[in-house]
Amino acid sequence: MKKSKVALYIAIAGLSSLFIIGAVYAQDDIKSLKHDIFVERERPAALFPHALHTDKAEIDCLKCHHIYKDGENVWDESEESDCTACHSLKADDKKLPAMRAFHANCKECHAKEDKGPLTCGECHPRKK
Repeated sequence: MKKSKVALYIAIAGLSSLFIIGAVYAQDDIKSLKHDIFVERERPAALFPHALHTDKAEIDCLKCHHIYKDGENVWDESEESDCTACHSLKADDKKLPAMRAFHANCKECHAKEDKGPLTCGECHPRKK
């Protein structure tokens, strides 16, 4: 009887550990698209579940990440991916302003695929 209780406690502890570790790592993938150039925000930064897009939806990294040289996207995973390093608040040269670039990239894909959020509050929920 005593051995079965010990086994039960070990099993519960093991399952609890797996649950906690899973919850911690699941949250690690959700990125807040908070950039310092957006000082006066009307809404909070969008939360972006990266693995949902790359692993589950199997979207190629180059659909979102880009560095163009001579008309070719030469971005690779070893490079820093700060969108606002190139996209500023206002249109610059041929580059879209940052907010428009984010919205065009996300919303156009969501509309085309008929999946994902499209309204302001779905991506930028106000805190209650």
